[in-house]
Amino acid sequence: MKYHLSKKELYVMQILWKTKKEMSITDFIQYDPSLSTSTVQVALRSLLKKSYIKVENIVQHTKVFARTYLPVLTEMDYMTNELNNSSLKPSAFFAALVEKEEDPEALDALEKLINEQKEKLLKKENI
Repeated sequence: MKYHLSKKELYVMQILWKTKKEMSITDFIQYDPSLSTSTVQVALRSLLKKSYIKVENIVQHTKVFARTYLPVLTEMDYMTNELNNSSLKPSAFFAALVEKEEDPEALDALEKLINEQKEKLLKKENI
């Protein structure tokens, strides 16, 4: 699956990832009134064609029926693919991420992930 997204497609995906709920075009417009209906429609059509989102349901908004959408592509999968396809080394990206992080709990969580990955790698080496 190729994950490259246009700016508008990525923005629509970010809204879906952030809200973690199915959304109709009306919901997107309510979430960000600067979006136009046609912009959202074009982005959703393209994302559907790429199979990055799916139609989850059909709901009634006032007198009109509307599709609701959910992401199929996870944010983690997208970010991993973008990092793997960039010229930036993962360690440089991670260093920049850690430098900008201001939440000690988030840094603790990152440290825990690093230690877990180290343990996995050491177990593989010993097999």
